[in-house]
Amino acid sequence: MKDTGFELALQRVDLRDAAAVWMRHAEIYLRLWKTELAAPLVEPIIMVFAFGWGLGALVAARVAGLPYLSFVGAGVLAFAVISRAVFETTYGSYFRMVYQSTFDAILATPVEVESLALAEIAWATTKAAIDSVIILFVLLLFGAATSPFALLAPLPLLVGSWIMAALSLVVTAHTRDIDSYNLYLAVYFSALLFCGIWYPIDVMPAPLRTLAWTIPITSAVDLARALSVGRFDALRHTLEALYLIAVALIVTEWALDALRRRMVV
Repeated sequence: MKDTGFELALQRVDLRDAAAVWMRHAEIYLRLWKTELAAPLVEPIIMVFAFGWGLGALVAARVAGLPYLSFVGAGVLAFAVISRAVFETTYGSYFRMVYQSTFDAILATPVEVESLALAEIAWATTKAAIDSVIILFVLLLFGAATSPFALLAPLPLLVGSWIMAALSLVVTAHTRDIDSYNLYLAVYFSALLFCGIWYPIDVMPAPLRTLAWTIPITSAVDLARALSVGRFDALRHTLEALYLIAVALIVTEWALDALRRRMVV
């Protein structure tokens, strides 16, 4: 590639190559669809029973003006969908990069690292999208999503999934030992406790509320909950959407650059 001076990693992406890598992942997914769909079918049902009805039975008062089942429904959706994207670009990408040498095989073709990285993020988000459709159906069936706008609830979560998939790919690009993911996942699951998934962040002290709003997942969950129950705050939700888009662009650039540094010696 001819050196043209400073160039963003996103500018080096060939969308046709990225699409070809994405199709490779999709073909493998279709071969394994029975096992791939097991988790998104079982997990939300268990979580709705455990949190919506089990814990919800102990919550006499309404939470943020909502029945606890309706409040936690968006949290169940967010937890399952975003976590799927995280696991895909941690363990999934690491196995393809190290144990299966899939990345080496792909990069032996004219595909550039940036196109490969974008395909990894896009595929992780695609798996999150597939899961979101299944989980949303379960939530509608159990009455956890009550608004006609609930069909749009996965959209902000998919942006959140893209962000977390890109951030996880950055971690993967710097991971030399698969056990190192234990620390990253410990931080990730701990951060989820501050994101308004299981309880409203308004009950936390002011410093923790500030911390929570810096985590993009919080905005994704808040937008998804607003869509699932039909309660909107135009200014806050617009700012949240813009924040998610800005963070998505930043972490995508970071992920593409990090994977190039790992793969190109």
